[in-house]
Amino acid sequence: MQLRTHDPTPYHPTIRVPAPRGQKLQEETQAKYLGVTLTKDLKWNTHIANITTKANRALGFARRNIKLSNKKFKAAAYKALVRPILEYASPVWDPHTAEDSASLEKVQRRAARWVSHRFRQTSSVNNMLEDLEWPTLESRRRRARLTTFYKVHHDLVAVKSNHAPKPSPPKCTTRQTHALSYEIPHSRTAYRQKTFFPRTIPEWNCLPVETATAPSLASFQARLATLH
Repeated sequence: MQLRTHDPTPYHPTIRVPAPRGQKLQEETQAKYLGVTLTKDLKWNTHIANITTKANRALGFARRNIKLSNKKFKAAAYKALVRPILEYASPVWDPHTAEDSASLEKVQRRAARWVSHRFRQTSSVNNMLEDLEWPTLESRRRRARLTTFYKVHHDLVAVKSNHAPKPSPPKCTTRQTHALSYEIPHSRTAYRQKTFFPRTIPEWNCLPVETATAPSLASFQARLATLH
């Protein structure tokens, strides 16, 4: 008896539009869905490249058209015109690679130089960010993910039951644990491990009790903002 060998070649079925046209649909390597670029390899570098390009253009527009030297006014322009581009739907695509994260931070660092009007190479951008009280975009994305998970926990967003996380309260609650903990999903691949639930649940489980048990979304966000 001859055994079948596994064929590693990807299967690409031909899909056609129903009659009478019967046109063949072309295979695409990427597509934009609700403003987020999805790619065939499930990586986010294409989406991040797109939004950093768009954000840099928005920053350039602000620099060309805002002639005032008022720091608060320029900071408000950055927060209104540029930063939303870098953070739209971030709980979905929040990068885990240092390269992608650095690409996003570079935009904010350029904005800090413009707002502070300090363009010398010897000027410390870290000091500018501290003076402006701008947290890193990475930390803001982490807060956004945890805020989304708070909404999931309190049924403020719809999640299909087969994808919903499973509660797993600890046997005893201490200052380092809380009764709202969840079971960490098993991940067989790195892609899965870096998706929303497997990545966010360990962070949620490690939140201080008073933060995780906040009685409202507003109070949760306020308490979350005080954490480093």
